[in-house]
Amino acid sequence: MIANFLDKSLSDDLINLITEQCTFNGMMKNKPSYLLRGKEDGPTLLRKGVVGDWQNYFTPELNERFDNEVLAKLKGSGLEFDFEM
Repeated sequence: MIANFLDKSLSDDLINLITEQCTFNGMMKNKPSYLLRGKEDGPTLLRKGVVGDWQNYFTPELNERFDNEVLAKLKGSGLEFDFEM
């Protein structure tokens, strides 16, 4: 759909390659691309790929702060999200 929108013709092989590289497992094969600040030993944007794992890291207070800040930034945008799982 994106290729059509951009008026680009892509082969099925290339589409399949892009599709694989956009999966969590595909991204894990290329971890250096997801390092923060370009440091080899620095934090990565990728963790476990488990839905809801953030709850093991966020305290209730941090979660409330996150919700409040995100909702404040979305105010007036017309976007709505349900943060409950």
